Amino acid sequence: MADFLALCKRYFGYALVFSLFINILQLTFSIYMLQVYDRVLTSFNDSTLYVITFAAVVALMTFAVLEWIRSRLLIRTGVEFERRLSASILNMELRSAADLEKKADRGEIRDVQTLRSFLGSNAVFAYFDIPWMPIYFILIFILHPALGCVAVAGGLLVITFGVLTQKIAGPKLQEASEANRKAAMLLANATRNAATLKAMGMMDAISARWQALNTKVMRLQTRASRRVGLLHSISKSMRMGLQVVIYAVGAYLAITNQSSAGIMIAASIVMGRALAPIDQTMAAYKQSLEAKSAHKRIKAALESADTRKKMPLPDPVGAISAENVTFAFGETTTIKDVSFQLRPGTALAIVGPSGCGKSTLCKLLLGIWPPTDGKIRIDGAELKTWDSEKLGAFFGYLPQDVDLFAGTVAENIARMKQVDPEKVVKAAQLAGVHELILKLPNGYDTPIGDYGQGLSGGQRQRIGLARALYGDPCVIVLDEPNSNLDEEGEIRLMHSLKRLKLAGKTIVLVAHRPSVLAVVDEIMVLQEGGTVSMYGPRAMIMQKMAVARQNPGIAARRQEFRSRPQVTVKMDRRNADELAAV
Repeated sequence: MADFLALCKRYFGYALVFSLFINILQLTFSIYMLQVYDRVLTSFNDSTLYVITFAAVVALMTFAVLEWIRSRLLIRTGVEFERRLSASILNMELRSAADLEKKADRGEIRDVQTLRSFLGSNAVFAYFDIPWMPIYFILIFILHPALGCVAVAGGLLVITFGVLTQKIAGPKLQEASEANRKAAMLLANATRNAATLKAMGMMDAISARWQALNTKVMRLQTRASRRVGLLHSISKSMRMGLQVVIYAVGAYLAITNQSSAGIMIAASIVMGRALAPIDQTMAAYKQSLEAKSAHKRIKAALESADTRKKMPLPDPVGAISAENVTFAFGETTTIKDVSFQLRPGTALAIVGPSGCGKSTLCKLLLGIWPPTDGKIRIDGAELKTWDSEKLGAFFGYLPQDVDLFAGTVAENIARMKQVDPEKVVKAAQLAGVHELILKLPNGYDTPIGDYGQGLSGGQRQRIGLARALYGDPCVIVLDEPNSNLDEEGEIRLMHSLKRLKLAGKTIVLVAHRPSVLAVVDEIMVLQEGGTVSMYGPRAMIMQKMAVARQNPGIAARRQEFRSRPQVTVKMDRRNADELAAV
Protein backbone atom coordinates (compact mmCIF):
# COMPACT_ATOMS: atom_id res chain seq x y z
CA MET A 1 0.00 0.00 0.00
CA ALA A 2 2.90 2.37 0.75
CA ASP A 3 4.31 1.96 -2.77
CA PHE A 4 0.95 2.72 -4.29
CA LEU A 5 0.39 5.77 -2.09
CA ALA A 6 3.79 7.12 -3.20
CA LEU A 7 2.69 6.61 -6.81
CA CYS A 8 -0.63 8.31 -6.04
CA LYS A 9 1.13 11.35 -4.58
CA ARG A 10 3.05 11.75 -7.83
CA TYR A 11 -0.02 11.43 -10.02
CA PHE A 12 -2.15 13.57 -7.70
CA GLY A 13 0.58 16.22 -7.62
CA TYR A 14 0.49 16.48 -11.41
CA ALA A 15 -3.32 16.57 -11.36
CA LEU A 16 -3.28 19.34 -8.76
CA VAL A 17 -0.92 21.46 -10.87
CA PHE A 18 -3.11 20.95 -13.92
CA SER A 19 -6.13 21.89 -11.78
CA LEU A 20 -4.55 25.28 -11.02
CA PHE A 21 -4.32 26.17 -14.71
CA ILE A 22 -7.72 24.64 -15.43
CA ASN A 23 -9.35 26.80 -12.76
CA ILE A 24 -7.60 29.90 -14.04
CA LEU A 25 -8.78 29.15 -17.58
CA GLN A 26 -12.32 28.64 -16.28
CA LEU A 27 -12.35 32.38 -15.65
CA THR A 28 -12.34 32.85 -19.43
CA PHE A 29 -16.09 33.31 -19.80
CA SER A 30 -16.44 35.76 -16.91
CA ILE A 31 -13.51 37.86 -18.16
CA TYR A 32 -14.90 37.69 -21.71
CA MET A 33 -18.32 38.92 -20.54
CA LEU A 34 -16.66 41.70 -18.54
CA GLN A 35 -14.79 42.91 -21.64
CA VAL A 36 -17.88 42.66 -23.84
CA TYR A 37 -20.05 44.74 -21.46
CA ASP A 38 -17.42 47.30 -20.49
CA ARG A 39 -15.44 47.68 -23.73
CA VAL A 40 -17.27 46.37 -26.79
CA LEU A 41 -20.78 47.55 -25.98
CA THR A 42 -19.56 50.96 -24.86
CA SER A 43 -17.10 51.59 -27.73
CA PHE A 44 -18.92 49.76 -30.54
CA ASN A 45 -15.47 48.56 -31.69
CA ASP A 46 -15.77 45.29 -33.61
CA SER A 47 -11.97 44.81 -33.71
CA THR A 48 -11.91 44.53 -29.93
CA LEU A 49 -14.70 41.95 -30.13
CA TYR A 50 -12.72 39.88 -32.64
CA VAL A 51 -9.54 39.96 -30.55
CA ILE A 52 -11.15 39.00 -27.24
CA THR A 53 -13.27 36.30 -28.94
CA PHE A 54 -10.16 34.79 -30.51
CA ALA A 55 -8.37 34.89 -27.15
CA ALA A 56 -11.35 33.25 -25.46
CA VAL A 57 -11.42 30.45 -28.07
CA VAL A 58 -7.69 29.77 -27.59
CA ALA A 59 -8.13 29.75 -23.80
CA LEU A 60 -11.06 27.32 -24.01
CA MET A 61 -9.14 24.98 -26.33
CA THR A 62 -6.22 25.00 -23.89
CA PHE A 63 -8.69 24.34 -21.08
CA ALA A 64 -10.07 21.30 -22.94
CA VAL A 65 -6.57 19.85 -23.48
CA LEU A 66 -5.58 20.30 -19.83
CA GLU A 67 -8.89 18.83 -18.64
CA TRP A 68 -8.31 15.79 -20.87
CA ILE A 69 -4.76 15.35 -19.55
CA ARG A 70 -5.97 15.57 -15.95
CA SER A 71 -8.68 13.03 -16.66
CA ARG A 72 -6.11 10.67 -18.18
CA LEU A 73 -3.85 11.08 -15.15
CA LEU A 74 -6.61 10.12 -12.72
CA ILE A 75 -7.80 7.22 -14.88
CA ARG A 76 -4.22 5.98 -15.02
CA THR A 77 -4.03 6.24 -11.23
CA GLY A 78 -7.12 4.02 -10.92
CA VAL A 79 -5.72 1.47 -13.37
CA GLU A 80 -2.39 1.36 -11.52
CA PHE A 81 -4.24 1.01 -8.24
CA GLU A 82 -6.10 -2.08 -9.43
CA ARG A 83 -3.08 -3.54 -11.22
CA ARG A 84 -0.84 -3.28 -8.16
CA LEU A 85 -3.29 -4.33 -5.49
CA SER A 86 -5.90 -6.62 -7.07
CA ALA A 87 -3.75 -9.77 -7.07
CA SER A 88 -2.61 -9.28 -3.46
CA ILE A 89 -6.10 -8.42 -2.28
CA LEU A 90 -7.61 -11.43 -4.07
CA ASN A 91 -5.07 -13.78 -2.48
CA MET A 92 -5.86 -12.30 0.93
CA GLU A 93 -9.59 -12.67 0.33
CA LEU A 94 -9.21 -16.31 -0.73
CA ARG A 95 -7.12 -17.04 2.34
CA SER A 96 -9.73 -15.35 4.52
CA ALA A 97 -12.48 -17.42 2.92
CA ALA A 98 -10.61 -20.56 4.00
CA ASP A 99 -10.08 -19.28 7.55
CA LEU A 100 -12.85 -19.88 10.05
CA GLU A 101 -11.63 -17.05 12.26
CA LYS A 102 -12.02 -14.47 9.51
CA LYS A 103 -14.97 -13.21 7.59
CA ALA A 104 -15.36 -15.13 4.35
CA ASP A 105 -15.97 -12.89 1.35
CA ARG A 106 -15.05 -9.61 2.98
CA GLY A 107 -15.26 -8.00 -0.45
CA GLU A 108 -11.92 -6.17 -0.63
CA ILE A 109 -11.59 -7.08 -4.32
CA ARG A 110 -14.85 -5.22 -4.95
CA ASP A 111 -13.45 -2.35 -2.90
CA VAL A 112 -10.46 -2.18 -5.25
CA GLN A 113 -12.82 -1.92 -8.22
CA THR A 114 -14.91 0.72 -6.40
CA LEU A 115 -11.85 2.89 -5.82
CA ARG A 116 -10.61 2.44 -9.38
CA SER A 117 -14.02 3.52 -10.74
CA PHE A 118 -14.12 6.51 -8.38
CA LEU A 119 -10.64 7.70 -9.40
CA GLY A 120 -11.65 7.58 -13.04
CA SER A 121 -14.99 9.37 -12.56
CA ASN A 122 -15.89 13.05 -12.73
CA ALA A 123 -16.72 13.04 -9.01
CA VAL A 124 -13.05 13.14 -8.03
CA PHE A 125 -12.42 16.31 -10.07
CA ALA A 126 -14.29 18.41 -7.50
CA TYR A 127 -11.70 17.55 -4.83
CA PHE A 128 -8.93 18.91 -7.03
CA ASP A 129 -10.90 22.09 -7.74
CA ILE A 130 -11.83 22.92 -4.13
CA PRO A 131 -8.28 24.05 -3.14
CA TRP A 132 -8.42 26.72 -5.85
CA MET A 133 -11.72 28.26 -4.72
CA PRO A 134 -9.87 31.21 -3.08
CA ILE A 135 -8.78 32.29 -6.57
CA TYR A 136 -12.41 33.03 -7.47
CA PHE A 137 -13.17 34.81 -4.22
CA ILE A 138 -10.05 36.96 -4.56
CA LEU A 139 -11.10 37.91 -8.09
CA ILE A 140 -14.58 38.91 -6.86
CA PHE A 141 -12.99 41.05 -4.12
CA ILE A 142 -10.87 42.68 -6.84
CA LEU A 143 -14.02 43.46 -8.81
CA HIS A 144 -15.60 45.00 -5.71
CA PRO A 145 -15.25 44.31 -1.95
CA ALA A 146 -19.02 44.31 -1.40
CA LEU A 147 -19.49 41.61 -4.03
CA GLY A 148 -16.62 39.65 -2.45
CA CYS A 149 -18.33 39.74 0.95
CA VAL A 150 -21.56 38.40 -0.57
CA ALA A 151 -19.67 35.59 -2.32
CA VAL A 152 -17.72 34.57 0.81
CA ALA A 153 -20.88 34.55 2.93
CA GLY A 154 -22.62 32.40 0.34
CA GLY A 155 -19.67 30.02 0.15
CA LEU A 156 -19.65 29.57 3.95
CA LEU A 157 -23.37 28.79 3.91
CA VAL A 158 -22.99 26.20 1.15
CA ILE A 159 -20.04 24.56 2.93
CA THR A 160 -22.04 24.45 6.17
CA PHE A 161 -24.88 22.63 4.42
CA GLY A 162 -22.38 20.21 2.90
CA VAL A 163 -20.91 19.31 6.30
CA LEU A 164 -24.42 19.00 7.74
CA THR A 165 -25.36 16.62 4.95
CA GLN A 166 -22.37 14.42 5.74
CA LYS A 167 -23.20 14.30 9.45
CA ILE A 168 -26.87 13.48 8.92
CA ALA A 169 -26.73 11.08 5.97
CA GLY A 170 -23.31 9.43 6.44
CA PRO A 171 -24.18 6.85 9.15
CA LYS A 172 -27.38 5.74 7.42
CA LEU A 173 -25.66 5.34 4.07
CA GLN A 174 -22.85 3.28 5.65
CA GLU A 175 -25.37 1.04 7.38
CA ALA A 176 -27.25 0.63 4.12
CA SER A 177 -24.01 -0.26 2.32
CA GLU A 178 -23.24 -3.01 4.85
CA ALA A 179 -26.77 -4.44 4.60
CA ASN A 180 -26.49 -4.37 0.81
CA ARG A 181 -23.25 -6.39 1.00
CA LYS A 182 -24.96 -9.03 3.15
CA ALA A 183 -27.87 -9.24 0.72
CA ALA A 184 -25.45 -9.68 -2.19
CA MET A 185 -23.63 -12.50 -0.37
CA LEU A 186 -26.92 -14.27 0.37
CA LEU A 187 -28.01 -13.94 -3.26
CA ALA A 188 -24.68 -15.33 -4.53
CA ASN A 189 -24.89 -18.30 -2.16
CA ALA A 190 -28.52 -18.97 -3.12
CA THR A 191 -27.71 -18.83 -6.83
CA ARG A 192 -24.90 -21.33 -6.37
CA ASN A 193 -27.17 -23.76 -4.52
CA ALA A 194 -30.33 -23.14 -6.55
CA ALA A 195 -30.84 -26.84 -7.30
CA THR A 196 -30.77 -27.74 -3.60
CA LEU A 197 -33.16 -24.89 -2.77
CA LYS A 198 -35.61 -26.06 -5.41
CA ALA A 199 -35.40 -29.71 -4.40
CA MET A 200 -35.98 -28.98 -0.71
CA GLY A 201 -38.59 -26.26 -1.10
CA MET A 202 -36.33 -23.57 0.36
CA MET A 203 -36.76 -20.95 -2.37
CA ASP A 204 -39.55 -19.03 -0.65
CA ALA A 205 -37.66 -18.98 2.66
CA ILE A 206 -34.44 -17.71 1.06
CA SER A 207 -36.39 -15.22 -1.03
CA ALA A 208 -38.10 -13.91 2.10
CA ARG A 209 -34.75 -13.58 3.89
CA TRP A 210 -33.24 -11.69 0.95
CA GLN A 211 -36.35 -9.53 0.69
CA ALA A 212 -36.00 -8.59 4.37
CA LEU A 213 -32.38 -7.53 3.84
CA ASN A 214 -33.25 -5.63 0.68
CA THR A 215 -36.14 -3.90 2.43
CA LYS A 216 -33.74 -2.79 5.16
CA VAL A 217 -31.39 -1.39 2.49
CA MET A 218 -34.21 0.53 0.82
CA ARG A 219 -35.48 1.83 4.16
CA LEU A 220 -32.07 3.13 5.20
CA GLN A 221 -31.35 4.62 1.78
CA THR A 222 -34.78 6.23 1.70
CA ARG A 223 -34.28 7.84 5.10
CA ALA A 224 -30.86 9.12 4.12
CA SER A 225 -32.09 10.32 0.71
CA ARG A 226 -35.05 12.09 2.29
CA ARG A 227 -32.80 14.02 4.65
CA VAL A 228 -30.24 14.73 1.94
CA GLY A 229 -33.01 15.78 -0.44
CA LEU A 230 -34.32 18.31 2.06
CA LEU A 231 -30.87 19.78 2.59
CA HIS A 232 -30.21 19.82 -1.16
CA SER A 233 -33.49 21.64 -1.79
CA ILE A 234 -32.63 24.28 0.79
CA SER A 235 -29.08 24.54 -0.52
CA LYS A 236 -30.24 24.85 -4.14
CA SER A 237 -32.75 27.58 -3.37
CA MET A 238 -30.10 29.31 -1.27
CA ARG A 239 -27.62 29.26 -4.17
CA MET A 240 -30.25 30.72 -6.48
CA GLY A 241 -30.92 33.35 -3.82
CA LEU A 242 -27.21 34.15 -3.72
CA GLN A 243 -27.33 34.82 -7.45
CA VAL A 244 -30.23 37.21 -6.86
CA VAL A 245 -28.37 38.92 -4.01
CA ILE A 246 -25.15 39.37 -5.97
CA TYR A 247 -27.10 40.73 -8.97
CA ALA A 248 -28.96 43.09 -6.64
CA VAL A 249 -25.77 44.32 -5.01
CA GLY A 250 -24.07 44.62 -8.40
CA ALA A 251 -27.01 46.55 -9.85
CA TYR A 252 -27.04 48.89 -6.88
CA LEU A 253 -23.32 49.50 -7.30
CA ALA A 254 -23.85 50.13 -11.02
CA ILE A 255 -26.65 52.63 -10.61
CA THR A 256 -24.68 54.47 -7.92
CA ASN A 257 -21.65 54.59 -10.28
CA GLN A 258 -19.53 52.47 -7.94
CA SER A 259 -19.19 49.67 -10.50
CA SER A 260 -20.32 48.66 -13.99
CA ALA A 261 -22.80 46.21 -15.47
CA GLY A 262 -19.89 44.09 -16.73
CA ILE A 263 -18.56 43.73 -13.19
CA MET A 264 -22.01 42.65 -12.01
CA ILE A 265 -22.26 39.92 -14.69
CA ALA A 266 -18.66 38.76 -14.19
CA ALA A 267 -19.04 38.53 -10.40
CA SER A 268 -22.17 36.44 -10.75
CA ILE A 269 -20.45 34.01 -13.15
CA VAL A 270 -17.32 33.77 -10.98
CA MET A 271 -19.35 33.11 -7.82
CA GLY A 272 -21.25 30.33 -9.59
CA ARG A 273 -17.93 28.79 -10.63
CA ALA A 274 -16.52 29.14 -7.11
CA LEU A 275 -19.43 27.21 -5.61
CA ALA A 276 -19.48 24.56 -8.36
CA PRO A 277 -16.94 22.18 -6.68
CA ILE A 278 -19.06 22.12 -3.52
CA ASP A 279 -22.16 21.36 -5.57
CA GLN A 280 -20.33 18.54 -7.38
CA THR A 281 -19.04 17.13 -4.09
CA MET A 282 -22.53 17.06 -2.61
CA ALA A 283 -23.98 15.51 -5.77
CA ALA A 284 -21.39 12.71 -5.66
CA TYR A 285 -21.52 12.38 -1.86
CA LYS A 286 -22.76 8.78 -1.85
CA GLN A 287 -20.09 7.71 -4.33
CA SER A 288 -17.43 9.53 -2.30
CA LEU A 289 -18.59 7.85 0.89
CA GLU A 290 -18.40 4.41 -0.71
CA ALA A 291 -14.88 5.14 -1.98
CA LYS A 292 -13.79 6.33 1.47
CA SER A 293 -15.16 3.17 3.12
CA ALA A 294 -13.50 1.00 0.48
CA HIS A 295 -10.14 2.68 1.06
CA LYS A 296 -10.49 2.21 4.82
CA ARG A 297 -11.23 -1.52 4.46
CA ILE A 298 -8.38 -2.08 2.00
CA LYS A 299 -5.92 -0.24 4.23
CA ALA A 300 -7.00 -2.25 7.28
CA ALA A 301 -6.72 -5.52 5.37
CA LEU A 302 -3.25 -4.74 4.06
CA GLU A 303 -2.04 -3.63 7.49
CA SER A 304 -3.32 -6.83 9.12
CA ALA A 305 -1.80 -9.11 6.47
CA ASP A 306 1.41 -11.00 7.19
CA THR A 307 3.64 -9.95 4.29
CA ARG A 308 6.89 -11.33 5.70
CA LYS A 309 8.72 -13.56 3.26
CA LYS A 310 9.54 -16.98 4.62
CA MET A 311 12.89 -18.63 4.10
CA PRO A 312 12.69 -21.26 1.32
CA LEU A 313 12.97 -24.83 2.57
CA PRO A 314 14.00 -27.92 0.61
CA ASP A 315 11.25 -29.77 -1.25
CA PRO A 316 9.40 -31.98 1.25
CA VAL A 317 9.46 -35.78 1.02
CA GLY A 318 6.22 -36.20 2.98
CA ALA A 319 6.98 -37.12 6.60
CA ILE A 320 4.08 -35.83 8.74
CA SER A 321 3.84 -35.55 12.49
CA ALA A 322 1.16 -34.14 14.76
CA GLU A 323 2.08 -33.19 18.31
CA ASN A 324 -0.83 -32.78 20.76
CA VAL A 325 -2.91 -30.96 18.14
CA THR A 326 -6.03 -29.23 19.41
CA PHE A 327 -8.48 -27.15 17.43
CA ALA A 328 -11.37 -25.14 18.82
CA PHE A 329 -13.81 -22.86 17.06
CA GLY A 330 -15.33 -20.51 19.56
CA GLU A 331 -16.19 -22.58 22.60
CA THR A 332 -16.46 -25.84 20.65
CA THR A 333 -13.43 -28.13 20.61
CA THR A 334 -13.48 -30.38 17.55
CA ILE A 335 -9.95 -31.85 17.81
CA LYS A 336 -8.27 -32.56 21.13
CA ASP A 337 -4.69 -33.75 21.83
CA VAL A 338 -4.18 -35.70 18.59
CA SER A 339 -0.65 -37.04 18.03
CA PHE A 340 0.78 -39.35 15.37
CA GLN A 341 3.66 -39.79 12.95
CA LEU A 342 3.61 -40.93 9.34
CA ARG A 343 6.60 -41.90 7.23
CA PRO A 344 6.62 -41.54 3.43
CA GLY A 345 4.93 -44.52 1.82
CA THR A 346 2.48 -44.90 4.73
CA ALA A 347 -1.30 -44.74 4.46
CA LEU A 348 -3.43 -43.67 7.43
CA ALA A 349 -7.22 -44.05 7.58
CA ILE A 350 -9.22 -41.79 9.90
CA VAL A 351 -12.56 -43.26 10.92
CA GLY A 352 -15.23 -42.34 13.39
CA PRO A 353 -18.82 -41.13 13.67
CA SER A 354 -20.09 -38.06 11.86
CA GLY A 355 -19.10 -34.81 13.51
CA CYS A 356 -16.09 -36.20 15.37
CA GLY A 357 -13.62 -33.94 13.54
CA LYS A 358 -12.26 -36.10 10.71
CA SER A 359 -12.56 -33.40 8.03
CA THR A 360 -11.28 -30.78 10.47
CA LEU A 361 -8.15 -32.85 11.09
CA CYS A 362 -7.58 -33.07 7.33
CA LYS A 363 -7.76 -29.29 7.02
CA LEU A 364 -5.31 -28.89 9.89
CA LEU A 365 -2.83 -31.28 8.24
CA LEU A 366 -3.02 -29.24 5.02
CA GLY A 367 -2.54 -25.91 6.78
CA ILE A 368 -5.97 -24.64 5.73
CA TRP A 369 -6.73 -23.90 9.38
CA PRO A 370 -4.04 -23.36 12.03
CA PRO A 371 -4.32 -25.50 15.17
CA THR A 372 -5.38 -23.77 18.35
CA ASP A 373 -2.69 -25.67 20.23
CA GLY A 374 -0.01 -28.17 19.34
CA LYS A 375 2.13 -28.46 16.22
CA ILE A 376 1.96 -30.10 12.82
CA ARG A 377 5.26 -30.72 11.07
CA ILE A 378 6.22 -31.60 7.52
CA ASP A 379 9.71 -33.13 7.30
CA GLY A 380 10.39 -31.83 10.80
CA ALA A 381 9.54 -28.19 10.01
CA GLU A 382 6.43 -26.70 11.60
CA LEU A 383 3.72 -26.16 9.01
CA LYS A 384 3.49 -22.40 9.57
CA THR A 385 7.17 -21.94 8.64
CA TRP A 386 6.53 -23.14 5.07
CA ASP A 387 5.49 -20.89 2.25
CA SER A 388 1.90 -22.03 1.71
CA GLU A 389 1.89 -21.42 -2.05
CA LYS A 390 5.05 -23.46 -2.56
CA LEU A 391 3.96 -26.20 -0.17
CA GLY A 392 0.59 -26.46 -1.92
CA ALA A 393 2.30 -27.89 -5.02
CA PHE A 394 3.42 -30.87 -2.88
CA PHE A 395 -0.04 -31.44 -1.41
CA GLY A 396 -2.92 -33.26 -3.02
CA TYR A 397 -6.36 -32.73 -1.51
CA LEU A 398 -9.74 -34.23 -2.34
CA PRO A 399 -12.46 -32.59 -0.20
CA GLN A 400 -15.84 -34.09 0.60
CA ASP A 401 -17.63 -31.72 -1.75
CA VAL A 402 -15.67 -31.49 -4.99
CA ASP A 403 -16.12 -28.18 -6.80
CA LEU A 404 -14.68 -27.88 -10.29
CA PHE A 405 -14.20 -24.58 -12.11
CA ALA A 406 -15.42 -23.31 -15.44
CA GLY A 407 -12.85 -24.56 -17.95
CA THR A 408 -11.81 -27.79 -19.60
CA VAL A 409 -11.24 -31.12 -17.87
CA ALA A 410 -7.50 -30.75 -18.51
CA GLU A 411 -7.42 -27.26 -16.96
CA ASN A 412 -9.20 -28.51 -13.85
CA ILE A 413 -6.82 -31.43 -13.44
CA ALA A 414 -3.87 -29.04 -13.92
CA ARG A 415 -5.23 -26.94 -11.04
CA MET A 416 -6.15 -24.11 -13.45
CA LYS A 417 -2.48 -23.50 -14.23
CA GLN A 418 -0.66 -23.91 -17.55
CA VAL A 419 -1.65 -27.35 -18.80
CA ASP A 420 1.17 -29.88 -19.04
CA PRO A 421 -0.41 -32.67 -21.16
CA GLU A 422 2.01 -35.33 -19.92
CA LYS A 423 1.36 -34.53 -16.26
CA VAL A 424 -2.40 -34.29 -16.82
CA VAL A 425 -2.61 -37.72 -18.46
CA LYS A 426 -0.32 -39.22 -15.81
CA ALA A 427 -2.52 -37.89 -13.00
CA ALA A 428 -5.68 -39.12 -14.74
CA GLN A 429 -4.20 -42.59 -15.25
CA LEU A 430 -3.01 -42.74 -11.67
CA ALA A 431 -6.52 -41.78 -10.52
CA GLY A 432 -8.05 -44.40 -12.84
CA VAL A 433 -10.11 -41.81 -14.70
CA HIS A 434 -8.25 -41.69 -18.03
CA GLU A 435 -10.67 -43.98 -19.85
CA LEU A 436 -13.67 -42.14 -18.43
CA ILE A 437 -12.33 -38.79 -19.68
CA LEU A 438 -11.71 -40.20 -23.17
CA LYS A 439 -15.41 -41.10 -23.38
CA LEU A 440 -16.44 -37.47 -22.80
CA PRO A 441 -17.53 -35.51 -25.92
CA ASN A 442 -14.16 -33.74 -26.36
CA GLY A 443 -12.00 -35.83 -24.08
CA TYR A 444 -9.65 -33.72 -22.00
CA ASP A 445 -10.84 -30.59 -23.85
CA THR A 446 -14.44 -31.08 -22.72
CA PRO A 447 -15.70 -27.82 -21.16
CA ILE A 448 -16.96 -28.03 -17.60
CA GLY A 449 -19.67 -25.64 -16.46
CA ASP A 450 -19.60 -23.67 -13.24
CA TYR A 451 -19.16 -25.91 -10.20
CA GLY A 452 -18.79 -28.97 -12.46
CA GLN A 453 -22.28 -28.83 -13.94
CA GLY A 454 -22.87 -31.52 -16.53
CA LEU A 455 -20.90 -34.17 -14.64
CA SER A 456 -22.20 -36.72 -12.18
CA GLY A 457 -21.06 -36.74 -8.58
CA GLY A 458 -18.84 -39.77 -9.24
CA GLN A 459 -17.25 -38.14 -12.30
CA ARG A 460 -16.53 -34.94 -10.36
CA GLN A 461 -14.99 -36.96 -7.55
CA ARG A 462 -12.73 -38.96 -9.86
CA ILE A 463 -11.62 -35.85 -11.75
CA GLY A 464 -11.06 -34.19 -8.37
CA LEU A 465 -8.85 -37.15 -7.41
CA ALA A 466 -6.82 -36.64 -10.61
CA ARG A 467 -6.46 -32.97 -9.69
CA ALA A 468 -5.20 -33.99 -6.24
CA LEU A 469 -2.58 -36.26 -7.84
CA TYR A 470 -1.43 -33.72 -10.46
CA GLY A 471 2.21 -32.71 -10.21
CA ASP A 472 3.32 -35.78 -8.24
CA PRO A 473 2.54 -34.49 -4.70
CA CYS A 474 4.23 -36.19 -1.75
CA VAL A 475 1.32 -35.78 0.71
CA ILE A 476 -2.18 -36.80 -0.37
CA VAL A 477 -5.23 -36.13 1.81
CA LEU A 478 -8.50 -37.70 0.66
CA ASP A 479 -11.72 -36.88 2.50
CA GLU A 480 -14.16 -39.74 1.80
CA PRO A 481 -12.78 -40.40 -1.69
CA ASN A 482 -15.25 -43.22 -2.37
CA SER A 483 -18.46 -41.57 -1.17
CA ASN A 484 -19.83 -41.10 -4.73
CA LEU A 485 -18.08 -43.99 -6.48
CA ASP A 486 -19.68 -47.09 -7.91
CA GLU A 487 -18.09 -50.52 -7.64
CA GLU A 488 -15.81 -49.99 -10.64
CA GLY A 489 -14.71 -46.57 -9.38
CA GLU A 490 -13.95 -48.01 -5.95
CA ILE A 491 -11.83 -50.79 -7.44
CA ARG A 492 -9.84 -48.23 -9.44
CA LEU A 493 -9.42 -46.13 -6.29
CA MET A 494 -7.96 -49.15 -4.45
CA HIS A 495 -5.47 -49.73 -7.28
CA SER A 496 -4.52 -46.03 -7.24
CA LEU A 497 -3.87 -46.07 -3.48
CA LYS A 498 -1.63 -49.14 -3.82
CA ARG A 499 0.40 -47.48 -6.58
CA LEU A 500 0.73 -44.29 -4.54
CA LYS A 501 2.05 -46.24 -1.55
CA LEU A 502 4.59 -48.00 -3.72
CA ALA A 503 5.68 -44.60 -5.05
CA GLY A 504 6.45 -43.47 -1.48
CA LYS A 505 3.52 -41.07 -1.04
CA THR A 506 2.13 -40.24 2.39
CA ILE A 507 -1.62 -40.83 2.33
CA VAL A 508 -4.26 -39.70 4.81
CA LEU A 509 -7.83 -40.64 4.02
CA VAL A 510 -11.17 -40.36 5.74
CA ALA A 511 -13.26 -43.49 5.24
CA HIS A 512 -16.76 -44.63 6.08
CA ARG A 513 -16.83 -47.66 3.79
CA PRO A 514 -14.69 -50.45 5.26
CA SER A 515 -13.52 -51.71 1.86
CA VAL A 516 -10.89 -48.98 1.49
CA LEU A 517 -9.31 -49.93 4.82
CA ALA A 518 -7.73 -52.97 3.18
CA VAL A 519 -4.96 -50.85 1.63
CA VAL A 520 -4.01 -48.66 4.62
CA ASP A 521 -1.20 -49.31 7.07
CA GLU A 522 -2.57 -47.53 10.12
CA ILE A 523 -6.01 -46.62 11.44
CA MET A 524 -6.99 -43.79 13.74
CA VAL A 525 -10.42 -43.92 15.38
CA LEU A 526 -11.82 -40.58 16.49
CA GLN A 527 -14.74 -40.22 18.84
CA GLU A 528 -17.03 -37.33 19.66
CA GLY A 529 -15.04 -34.37 20.91
CA GLY A 530 -12.18 -35.09 18.53
CA THR A 531 -10.19 -37.36 20.82
CA VAL A 532 -8.39 -40.50 19.65
CA SER A 533 -9.94 -43.68 21.01
CA MET A 534 -7.74 -46.09 19.05
CA TYR A 535 -4.65 -45.69 16.91
CA GLY A 536 -2.19 -48.23 15.57
CA PRO A 537 -1.48 -50.79 12.83
CA ARG A 538 -4.47 -51.76 10.72
CA ALA A 539 -4.63 -55.43 11.81
CA MET A 540 -4.58 -54.56 15.50
CA ILE A 541 -7.21 -51.80 15.23
CA MET A 542 -9.46 -53.94 13.02
CA GLN A 543 -9.29 -56.72 15.63
CA LYS A 544 -10.13 -54.29 18.44
CA MET A 545 -13.05 -52.86 16.49
CA ALA A 546 -14.35 -56.38 15.80
CA VAL A 547 -14.18 -57.20 19.52
CA ALA A 548 -15.91 -53.93 20.35
CA ARG A 549 -18.74 -54.73 17.92
CA GLN A 550 -19.20 -58.16 19.49
CA ASN A 551 -19.04 -56.75 23.04
CA PRO A 552 -20.67 -53.31 23.02
CA GLY A 553 -20.00 -52.85 26.74
CA ILE A 554 -16.25 -52.95 26.22
CA ALA A 555 -16.24 -49.66 24.31
CA ALA A 556 -18.01 -47.94 27.18
CA ARG A 557 -15.58 -49.42 29.71
CA ARG A 558 -12.62 -48.34 27.56
CA GLN A 559 -13.87 -44.77 27.61
CA GLU A 560 -14.38 -45.00 31.36
CA PHE A 561 -10.79 -46.15 31.92
CA ARG A 562 -9.49 -43.39 29.61
CA SER A 563 -11.37 -40.75 31.56
CA ARG A 564 -10.09 -41.90 34.96
CA PRO A 565 -7.26 -39.89 36.58
CA GLN A 566 -3.78 -41.26 35.87
CA VAL A 567 -2.90 -42.41 39.40
CA THR A 568 -1.36 -45.61 40.72
CA VAL A 569 -4.01 -47.78 42.34
CA LYS A 570 -4.10 -51.28 43.65
CA MET A 571 -6.24 -53.36 41.31
CA ASP A 572 -7.96 -56.55 42.25
CA ARG A 573 -8.22 -59.46 39.80
CA ARG A 574 -11.59 -58.23 38.51
CA ASN A 575 -10.16 -54.82 37.59
CA ALA A 576 -7.16 -56.41 35.89
CA ASP A 577 -9.31 -58.73 33.80
CA GLU A 578 -11.56 -55.87 32.79
CA LEU A 579 -8.59 -53.70 31.74
CA ALA A 580 -7.07 -56.53 29.74
CA ALA A 581 -10.33 -57.06 27.89
CA VAL A 582 -10.43 -53.40 26.94
